[in-house]
Amino acid sequence: MRILFAGEWRFDFYEKACAQALETLGVHVIPFKWDGYLQGLLGRAQSKFPVPGPAVHRLNKDLLELAEKSRPDAIFIWRGTHIMASTLRAIKARTGAVLASYNHDDTFAAKAHGQVPWHHHFFWNLFINSIPEYDIHFVVRQVNISEFLKKGAREVHILKQFFCPELHYPVVLSEPDRSRYECDVVFVGHYEPDGRVQCLRKLVEAGLNVKLFGGIYWTRKVLGDLADHFGEIRSAYGSEYVKALCGARMCLCFMSKLNRDTYTTRCFEIPACGRLLLSERTDDLQLMFREIEEAVFFSSPEELVEKALWLKRRPEEIERIAAAGMRRVHEDCHSAEGRMRQLVATVKKHLGKA
Repeated sequence: MRILFAGEWRFDFYEKACAQALETLGVHVIPFKWDGYLQGLLGRAQSKFPVPGPAVHRLNKDLLELAEKSRPDAIFIWRGTHIMASTLRAIKARTGAVLASYNHDDTFAAKAHGQVPWHHHFFWNLFINSIPEYDIHFVVRQVNISEFLKKGAREVHILKQFFCPELHYPVVLSEPDRSRYECDVVFVGHYEPDGRVQCLRKLVEAGLNVKLFGGIYWTRKVLGDLADHFGEIRSAYGSEYVKALCGARMCLCFMSKLNRDTYTTRCFEIPACGRLLLSERTDDLQLMFREIEEAVFFSSPEELVEKALWLKRRPEEIERIAAAGMRRVHEDCHSAEGRMRQLVATVKKHLGKA
């Protein structure tokens, strides 16, 4: 099978990880990377506001030309915010390739609750207008299935997020890394006004050693006096992200309410790194992990503190649960390869229909 794999290709743990998994499965991958098209002042503007400007037109023209030249069996478009419906129709007419999309973000969050950055009210327009042109859509949220179908999608499947075995695995920290990362509880992620600050505050007040890594939105304004406790808050990506997880006894996971999440990539990455998943409780997670056996869940700041203190007094329980969680994500094939097996199987059904 030949798959033309189009996307930004900015992060190794997204497109690159899935492309490598596809190649492991015997698929010939033809990459198309559009991040380079959206450079300069005008390009960056079109990155934030996907409108049919010069950069977007050039991107679509080159994608069509590559599709015609390479003649793939399928075209897999990762988060196709900058792909126009007219391009997809032309590709279909000229190549007959199966068109598949994947989006790990919540396409309809702006319409569902409106609590998104203001430019997100326009950000998905090109993609939403293109929904009927795809043969298959892969989404990560159950709520998105009906929303895609209402917009004209022909076929929608859940394709859960994943961990990358070549990146997410237990690591032994050096002495300098231990001083930087070792703690009782860590959270690595972004800020949202959804109660996560209150959870962190309760843990600190309970006397637990808590560390926080994330982006620029963890400001003094949102943290208050916790800003002095945490000091400079840095991002942690790639191997630094793994070190931050492996330095903690327990790793926090919050659900993005803005993205209507019921699980996240951290739910797989944390156990894959051999660490204990300490997460907000959701129905989806309770189906994936046995509570107290393979992960630990909470539904309030008070329950979080209670569970964290109980675990700190029982290091053997932390090790047991973390090991069981690690076995679970591997046995249930929550890796990039596991997800790409599902993708290939679905595409093959379409090729069989042709």
